[in-house]
Amino acid sequence: MKTIYIVILGIFLTNIVNAEEHLTPTAPQEYLNMKNPIQESEIDEQFLKQVGRLYKRKCSKCHGFEGDGKGYYAKTIEIKPAAFSIPNYMAGRKDGQLFWIMMSGSEGTEMVPVGPGTDINLSEEQMWQLIIYLRKKFTK
Repeated sequence: MKTIYIVILGIFLTNIVNAEEHLTPTAPQEYLNMKNPIQESEIDEQFLKQVGRLYKRKCSKCHGFEGDGKGYYAKTIEIKPAAFSIPNYMAGRKDGQLFWIMMSGSEGTEMVPVGPGTDINLSEEQMWQLIIYLRKKFTK
């Protein structure tokens, strides 16, 4: 019986290590150089409310309503979704990197491309709006 518990513990720990070892590749330089075209003057409470609804419909099932990576679907994912609300998580990512992940997905994870022409079919403008929303709502 003790052996079974050791095997189960080993499998559990291996899964945790595998999930934590995933590193998202760095976007190509052309994406890293991109700047969000949405001006600060366009961002107000109405903007955040509207984009918040988009986030809840398209992103929260994995990334969570609070941006903590604990959406209801996250429980079934081996490599857990990014938690935007972790202190300094957003500070370490350029807008172009986030845009590239939305356009390309994240290889080896269940993050699929969400941009124009995909099943999710977000416009480029919606993706830029979501990046602002992530920064305004979840940056610590």
